[in-house]
Amino acid sequence: MEDAPAGRRRFLSIATSAIGAAIGAVIAYPLVRYALYPAGRKVVTSSAEPIDAIAINALVPGAAPRRVQLLARSTRDAWSTTTNVPVGAAWVRRTEAGDVEVLSASCPHLGCAVDFDPGSKSYKCPCHKSAFGVSGDKIEGPAKRGLDPLPYTIVDGRVKITLVRFRADVAEREPA
Repeated sequence: MEDAPAGRRRFLSIATSAIGAAIGAVIAYPLVRYALYPAGRKVVTSSAEPIDAIAINALVPGAAPRRVQLLARSTRDAWSTTTNVPVGAAWVRRTEAGDVEVLSASCPHLGCAVDFDPGSKSYKCPCHKSAFGVSGDKIEGPAKRGLDPLPYTIVDGRVKITLVRFRADVAEREPA
């Protein structure tokens, strides 16, 4: 008769462990999913659609380029969505012929913000002394290529720019 209590104790021990494991799994599953939700997914996005930047009438042919802030209507990170977020900047100008040119405001060397110097009519990186012509061609400095042109469209008299980020410090333009 001594076998019966030992068998019952063993059964109760296994049953208690199984119930505890089931309860733990029920609680752990949503917690693990919450913690790992962004893993393996593209979680930070900028605007996939062109960003309304400036009116075409505001660009005088032959004038100095204008720096425009690019604001995405909404961006999404792992858990939230934010609206009207600055995602970058671009230099926009109209040539003497009236064509529109749009260049990234990031230096292709290491991504510093470039400024336009009206005196020398060139873009300059204040950090590493790269210089670029008014059309974005490299003049001097450690940058391996000129400023990156950005795709744009003109819709209803507005210049709409698609922000593309390129890999820094490489000779070829490769989207990042």
